[in-house]
Amino acid sequence: MKRGYSHCLISKLAVTLVILLSMCFNTVVSAQVVVEARTDTANFLIGEQIQLTVKCTANARQRVDFPYFQPQQQLVPGVEVIDCGRIDTTMLNNGKRIQLTRRYTITSFDSAMYNIPPFKVKVDGKTYLSRGNIGIKVNTVPVDLNHPDKFNGPHDVVEQPFEWSWTITLIALACMLMLTAVVMMAIRLADPKLITRRMVVMPPTPAHVTAIDQIEKIKLAPQDDTKQYYMALTDTLRTYIEKRFGFNAKEMTTSQILDNLYQLKNEEAIAELKTVLITADLVKFAKHTTTMSEQDRSLVQAMNYVQATKLEPKQMPKPRIEYVSLSNKKQIFWRNVMRVASCCLAVATLALCAYNLYLIYCSFA
Repeated sequence: MKRGYSHCLISKLAVTLVILLSMCFNTVVSAQVVVEARTDTANFLIGEQIQLTVKCTANARQRVDFPYFQPQQQLVPGVEVIDCGRIDTTMLNNGKRIQLTRRYTITSFDSAMYNIPPFKVKVDGKTYLSRGNIGIKVNTVPVDLNHPDKFNGPHDVVEQPFEWSWTITLIALACMLMLTAVVMMAIRLADPKLITRRMVVMPPTPAHVTAIDQIEKIKLAPQDDTKQYYMALTDTLRTYIEKRFGFNAKEMTTSQILDNLYQLKNEEAIAELKTVLITADLVKFAKHTTTMSEQDRSLVQAMNYVQATKLEPKQMPKPRIEYVSLSNKKQIFWRNVMRVASCCLAVATLALCAYNLYLIYCSFA
């Protein structure tokens, strides 16, 4: 009975010892540093560049230092390092382990067999070597020694596939125009000044020009009604006098108008006007009738009076530009319109830019 119990106890101790040894072995393996080096090809021509990849797997907390070579520094006699690539990092075992990869660009200008010794990588100051040597063969370019004067001509120009897209160009122009509009509206909204409207104010027409035009229209109009004819003619003259001399001739009688005009000392011109005004008063108030020749003579006298007293400016006035501020309601309305329009244009611009970038990416894909 005691012998069986001892045998069972020894078995349990052996199993426990095996488990402890396996755990220690796994811990040692997990903390092990592994360095690997390989080339993407072992056979290449003189001057051709190949990649030498060095990988180091270590604990995530350990510091790994790869060897660094200057450009054109020899890795081994006859093999030069062109470039030391950047280091790529990959996490392993849920972040407990780390794998670092560095690619060296190498070349050779002598045809021969080369043996690259194991790479040295320092981990926490301790040097580790990669497994085994790396053998490469550099081949020479075949040359026809029997015909040294024979040279092949240059190759023809190779047509590269290229497609011109007007869509990308037009979308880019549209984006630029929309962006410009958004910037201009944003600048205007940031300005506290009132919104104004631009108006072109035409200069006033000279009084004699208006009067001559009206007389020409009366001349061409039918002359069936004598009273209407003289009323239109005298209204034209009264308006001309009021604008030309600056007194309210429309509200004055004939005698009052003549009294004001006598101060100008142009009796010949006033005589022409007096005849027309007196004839018109007789027609309007005394039911006087006139013949066609008298009506034509009155028209000519009115025209002569305007021509004799007209005042022509030395220089014709030019149209002027005025800015009129909008009302408060219109100010608020147009500012809200600009806000909404700028937001919509900004969103549309971003969408068009994204679509244009997508088209550019597809053209290069």
